[in-house]
Amino acid sequence: MANVMRVGRADTRQRDEIDELLLRIKGLVYARAILEERGVDPGALADHSHELERLRERLADVVQRNGFDAAA
Repeated sequence: MANVMRVGRADTRQRDEIDELLLRIKGLVYARAILEERGVDPGALADHSHELERLRERLADVVQRNGFDAAA
């Protein structure tokens, strides 16, 4: 029974990590759109784009590593 509980907790932590990454990605997308509208320096936009790509790669790694099913 203890193994079942550990697996459940690990699954919850992994889902929490995915949720956190998705939230951060959404925030960066919205912030970048606002910055674009305001005509902010292209360097700042590039920084946001770089961080966004890094988080997307991290999200893909977490999902792939944990074998989450899209239907779940």
